[in-house]
Amino acid sequence: MGQTARIQEQGPPKTSRAVRLLRQLVDMHQFDRERLACELVVESSQVDAYVAGTLEMPLDRQLCLALLLIERVPALARQGYALRGQVIAATTYASHELNTEAMRPSFRRDR
Repeated sequence: MGQTARIQEQGPPKTSRAVRLLRQLVDMHQFDRERLACELVVESSQVDAYVAGTLEMPLDRQLCLALLLIERVPALARQGYALRGQVIAATTYASHELNTEAMRPSFRRDR
């Protein structure tokens, strides 16, 4: 089986939680694209690219989206909290600050 066949079996790439939520927010018509771009601190063309899936949304913009949902969109606040947790976890992982040594119980006894 060739690589092309394997790619076709997998289907389209999975859409990120942030992009799905951004699309929902756009569909709700609560914010126009200009206002949404202002809230995310990006150009409106970038919002369009995020929605279209042609540009990956950086973690800092995902956090802005999460906070916007939590603070201003009650219908999507729960998903905003989930996105915020995901962004915090990804940021922690990317920065290698996760100290597994501190999380593991110590079996040493100091005498």
